[in-house]
Amino acid sequence: MLRDVVIHINNEQPLQVDLLSEPHPADVALICRNVRTMNGKKPVFIDRSDSTFVIPLVHVRFVEVPQASMETLDAEKAAEVAQEEAAATSGDYGTRGLARLAWLAGDSGDPEGDGEAAMRDGSEGLTSIANPEDLDRDLLRRIREV
Repeated sequence: MLRDVVIHINNEQPLQVDLLSEPHPADVALICRNVRTMNGKKPVFIDRSDSTFVIPLVHVRFVEVPQASMETLDAEKAAEVAQEEAAATSGDYGTRGLARLAWLAGDSGDPEGDGEAAMRDGSEGLTSIANPEDLDRDLLRRIREV
């Protein structure tokens, strides 16, 4: 989240907001929270300050993003990447779809495998997960084991 971004709206005083994501050239609107005037007060045209606001870019002259906000965003992204990598190395069955499919099908091989066995077997692995009751029983068993 980009904090303390200044939005300059046409024929209005600038507003300070927290953007949910950084603006991209293809965007048509800014999605933001915590809209306030430059002195930190709630603008008169806002009923509830805890809302999420969508401001069309047609009404925006330009957006000021402070360097400190960009550095904070980069740090948050780096922390998310590190957390995802830690989860992947801790035996979390990775992010590859075929590895998850092989695990769901009951393949006792390496959960981080490349899924070649599932691809060679064709749809045989899919028949075991076609019955939701079997999947539920297996899921409950695994939860109890943890």
